[in-house]
This record gives sequence, C-alpha cells and structure tokens, in this order.
Amino acid sequence: METKKFEDLNKGDQIKADLYSRSNAMNGKYRVGQLGLDDLVGIKSTDTFFLETLKMKADLADKMIAEAESQGKNTSDPKIMKELGEEINAVGTPLHKSESIMTAIFASLHLIVYYGIAIGIWGLVFKKSFLAFGFWGAVVGLLISLLSVAPVIAFQRTKEKVRDMSFGAGALWGNLGIIIGVVGLIAWIIRLIFFK
Repeated sequence: METKKFEDLNKGDQIKADLYSRSNAMNGKYRVGQLGLDDLVGIKSTDTFFLETLKMKADLADKMIAEAESQGKNTSDPKIMKELGEEINAVGTPLHKSESIMTAIFASLHLIVYYGIAIGIWGLVFKKSFLAFGFWGAVVGLLISLLSVAPVIAFQRTKEKVRDMSFGAGALWGNLGIIIGVVGLIAWIIRLIFFK
C-alpha cells in the first residue's frame, strides 16, 4: 500500500493527521477528557471549517493540559483529565459550517419579516399601500441582514457563539424593527381615531 506524504494530503486530511499525531491524542488524554478529538473517522475531509474548529479546540486543550501539568497536576489521572475536559468543552461545542449558515439564514428571514411588517404599517399611516411599503421594509431587513447579521453569525465556530450572536442580532435589529412597527401602529390608530 502506497503511503502519501503529508504535503500531498488535502487540507482536511492534513488537519486530521495533525490531530491524530498530537501527543495528547496518542497518550489518550483527549479520549479520557471526552473532548471529541480522538475519533475523526466520521468527519469528511472536505469539511475543513469543522476540522479547523476541532484544531482550534485541540490547540486550547494542549495549552490547558500543559498549564495543568506546570501547576503540578497529574493529567494521567482520569479524574483530573475529566475535570480538564469539562473546562475545555465549556468553551463551546464545535459545529459544522452548514449549521451556522442555516442559523444566519433564519435570523435574516426574521429581520426581513419584522421590517416588512413594521414599515408596511407606516404605509397605512400615510394612506399608501401596505404591500408597497412592506416590500421596501423587507428590502431594508435584507440589507441589514446581508451587511451585518448574516456574515457575523455564519462565521461563528461553536453552537454557543452562534446562539449568542443570534440573540444579539435579534436584540439589536429585531427589537428596532418591532419598535418601528409599534410606533407605526400607534400612529395609525391615532390617525383612525382623530383624523378620519
């Protein structure tokens, strides 16, 4: 069987080779710490985004294991390694690029709907078409999504970061859209009551 040189491997296989060849992988510390870095068989070599995230996790794990050892802790002790594994895993759960992209798409769709409805209400306030104003509101929501929300969410590498960024986008841009809609609704009701 012909063996390939490291340089001849694609990027994903290079990352896998790097992870498998690390001393903490070979001595079983990744496995004992339940870090998810010891069995990469089910991960496709083409999923470089996910593999790069695992590499970052392995870098962090190696650093934290080295720090623990410099403090005199015996990382060969399964109990200590499991505690370290919990700390390392608390940093975040790696996710595939498709998951972060799907979350970015859903966050963008929410903003498009919020701004479409909110600005559509202002069409009623000005005695214009709800649909026409709603269309332009949807365009505003799309622009906000494309320029600030979607790229930020799509490039996150852990589930926790994706969740935090989605919440932040909703809190900032989603709430602004809701406020625009509520103010428009109040203005429309006032116009109906006092300015028939």
